[in-house]
Amino acid sequence: MTALRELLRCPECRGRLSGNSSSLTCERGHAYPIEDGIPILTLKPRSEAELQQQAHQRELYDQEFSADRPYRLENWQRTYLDRLLLLWEGRETPGPFLDSGAGGTAYAVIETARRGIPSVGTDLSVEGMKRAQRYARSEGVADQCLFVVCAAERLPFADGSFAGTASIAVLEHLADDRGAIGELARVTAKDGRVFVTVPNAMDHFPAPLRPVYRWHDRRVGHLRHYSATELGEKGRAGGLEPLRTIYSAHWIKVWQLMLHLAAGRLGINDDRLWWRMEAADRRADQRPNGMHLSMLLQRR
Repeated sequence: MTALRELLRCPECRGRLSGNSSSLTCERGHAYPIEDGIPILTLKPRSEAELQQQAHQRELYDQEFSADRPYRLENWQRTYLDRLLLLWEGRETPGPFLDSGAGGTAYAVIETARRGIPSVGTDLSVEGMKRAQRYARSEGVADQCLFVVCAAERLPFADGSFAGTASIAVLEHLADDRGAIGELARVTAKDGRVFVTVPNAMDHFPAPLRPVYRWHDRRVGHLRHYSATELGEKGRAGGLEPLRTIYSAHWIKVWQLMLHLAAGRLGINDDRLWWRMEAADRRADQRPNGMHLSMLLQRR
């Protein structure tokens, strides 16, 4: 925890931070509170669009994450954990790791810490980070984790702090996605890897699913979708070189969801069927008609 806190920097001037259990102050006097052990390193939004979007997202996810549920790793989260192993493939000494937009489960942070890799989770939601910290304690990995409230567009960490970073289902929520990509690149060490997941371009979706996903976009505050070409270009502009593209959530995932919901209502354990359908979706990971797009990139 101490080593991870040493990575913290002032989001305003990037000066070093010092303080006590209730607040942090940088060398230039910028001060930030600490709530229940969570540093609140946020700044005033740069634009009206950013202000409105952050307010909407904070309200939505503070409400979602305020419910205190026991930690439980879902099958879909295990799938993303498998993909995150690409960050460490061929690396002898992995870590530290950052999940920008970790949410209230912070499963990527907690499970990466369980592997002995120091891990940091950030999110705009104070309630989300508080719940994530409780989960880390209950899972016995709190000494390997740090949780911070901040904006993805202004990460409060020193340059090159992390060997691997992730941003899963985050960029589509941000008014300044280019700024967030640049920040991921800045805090990733040279030759370190970045894993990003976003909604795929809508014109790649099966036509019957497009109206449903547009409704979902409005509900959760998605601002855009991405093609692999567009995401790769934005990565390169920020200092990241694309290494691999993965498509997921093809048609079979729709059937998987429907059967999973039905099984839950009937009290049936559908894990075996779930993973068979997941394996089919993975075999199609180069087919661009999936609803989700993931990209592995490397810091230049």
